[in-house]
Amino acid sequence: MTELALAARNIPTSRRPFLWPPTGMFAVSSERRLDLAYGGLLVALTAVMLLPGSLTLPMELWDESRNANNALEMADGGSWLVTTFGGVPDHWNTKPPLLIWIVAALLRAGMEPMLALRLPSILATMGSVLLVYVACRTLVRDQLAGLLGGLLLICSVLFMGDHSGRTGDFDALLALLHLGFVLCLGRYIDLVPDRSGVWIAAAAVLLFLAAMTKGVASGLAMPGLLAYAIARGRFLAMMRDWRLWASVFGVLAALAGWLALRERFDPGYLAALWGNDIGGRMLNVLDAHDEGPFFYLVFLTLTFQPAVLLLPTLLAARRDPDPARRHVCLLMILTAASWLLALSCARTKLYWYVAPALPLLAIAIGVATTTYLRKGQPPLPGRVVLRPIAVALLIAFWYLNIRAHDAGSPYTADQVWYGPFLNEIRGEARLDGAFIVDHGLPNDAGFQNYNPIAAFYAREAQTRGEHIRVVAPGAQIPVEATLISCDPLVRDWLKSQSFFTAIRANTHCVMGRVAVQPDPQPG
Repeated sequence: MTELALAARNIPTSRRPFLWPPTGMFAVSSERRLDLAYGGLLVALTAVMLLPGSLTLPMELWDESRNANNALEMADGGSWLVTTFGGVPDHWNTKPPLLIWIVAALLRAGMEPMLALRLPSILATMGSVLLVYVACRTLVRDQLAGLLGGLLLICSVLFMGDHSGRTGDFDALLALLHLGFVLCLGRYIDLVPDRSGVWIAAAAVLLFLAAMTKGVASGLAMPGLLAYAIARGRFLAMMRDWRLWASVFGVLAALAGWLALRERFDPGYLAALWGNDIGGRMLNVLDAHDEGPFFYLVFLTLTFQPAVLLLPTLLAARRDPDPARRHVCLLMILTAASWLLALSCARTKLYWYVAPALPLLAIAIGVATTTYLRKGQPPLPGRVVLRPIAVALLIAFWYLNIRAHDAGSPYTADQVWYGPFLNEIRGEARLDGAFIVDHGLPNDAGFQNYNPIAAFYAREAQTRGEHIRVVAPGAQIPVEATLISCDPLVRDWLKSQSFFTAIRANTHCVMGRVAVQPDPQPG
């Protein structure tokens, strides 16, 4: 029977019902259907974990709001080469602009601001979870290991939470690109005798993109990759491979070109980059973020459960009869350990810096756990670990989306609620010509009257034809002006003044009009 005839067997007619699953050239094997089911389940669970917070929580003060201003100014006619804040080159946020470019493009396309800001992180997190599954599925042909690895990543309140999966920060995108880089370079190391240049080329591209996301952090796995090459006996073969050196010098040349171009249009950027990201964070303590050498290990114990409880299964992986499984575990453990060691030696420590190491650990623990389950006689069923993971998923969802925020949460300060409040009152009052009155928030960077969230929404309002100014207390306010404040000191003071008529208020903010020239406002 010809291929055309075989295909025709699946065309529904009045005499032949449509067949599912299809046969012939459109056939989908039971194994592939299971892949699709597992992948769909992982994406759905990631969305359930991320979206409630991503779509409802206000913008974070640090560092999401700074990224938002960079992207909005870029989209609103600013330079696409030099990130700016307040119209001047930003030498405080010195990260490369890949994430800012993506957010600015979404804003330019007309996407709702908070969705544009957080969508790249949401998609990158989903991509990391799927890539964990694909890595286990292709490298060791183990669907259960991929499912376990993906679920362990979803259970992590660190990977799904603030500064990573559900906010507009750098680390979710970095984690995806970094995982792809490690997998591609690991594949190249294993295939050096076969002279497969596709993997080293892909690794070079992903490394460049990771470096354009968060600079030097993209290279923290390098010592682990070199250790893996030595352990596999591939180091000398790699050193003799011209494709490796072409890739290395290609990445270095591209990054040097970017840095030279940025310095050309923004003199002083290189000095700021060194002082903030390299000499600052690695060699000095910035913003009082000083922690002990075991900070990241302790934090992972709290925020990467139940994966940490399954770490002992790595001992079983050492005796796995399948060399591919041993090699995958070794690659992931060495690169994750390299990341953790580098961060632990740095002087500035922030908990979300360790997020890109979690997908590496998830793959290693997923593979090792299935090895442990299958080594017994009879083998243990997968539900032995899947049931506790289901409970962990519920706990993680409660922690991220239901639990009341504690006093240290970035969402407890009233001054982060300008966006939801403006959306709430828009249409009820004329916002064109309004004033946001705010002291700003305390910070260690020396910024005066600093509230980037208020600044973002004031600028974003211009795209709606509304001109809103952000002023400090004491500024001259005209009669009949509309005042808005989520600063608790200013808000409570306005409510007590006879010249101010409140029109709308909630627990965070107030909006009203000035009846007469106001007295000096609180300093």
